[in-house]
Amino acid sequence: MVASTQVAPDGSTLPKRKMSLWKKIGIGVLAFLGFIAAIFTLVLWLTSDVVAPVERQLAFLRQGDLKGAYGETALAFRDSVPFEKFEAFVKQHPSLSRNKSHSFTERSIDAKGTGTIKGTLTDDRGAVLPVEYRLVKENDVWRILSIRIGDG
Repeated sequence: MVASTQVAPDGSTLPKRKMSLWKKIGIGVLAFLGFIAAIFTLVLWLTSDVVAPVERQLAFLRQGDLKGAYGETALAFRDSVPFEKFEAFVKQHPSLSRNKSHSFTERSIDAKGTGTIKGTLTDDRGAVLPVEYRLVKENDVWRILSIRIGDG
């Protein structure tokens, strides 16, 4: 079926060919996947600053700097968890101070302004530990409000 005609350089007319259905579907699928990738990238970019205090805390823990790690916590955390309790928590979960890598597969910020990060920590022995952090903003800086280790 000819949709319209085109004029060739020599003045003759050429039939315009229609794009096949499969090409249209392929282009549509690629456009949709590109849109999804753009949204995913935007979400990661918008939530990247919520991950920063967790990464700083993990670096402090690797270096054995418990005071520095404790300094990444929110005032509400420090009010309910004194430094000695935090120190005992880290000792109870040695993978925290032996962390070598992490993968945070879920990041979100709710309407109340609380950030949540979920993922895993991998320690120097290859053990993988599920972890969840909740964060709040204090003076425009994200701080760790809670740390949950394990599945429960």
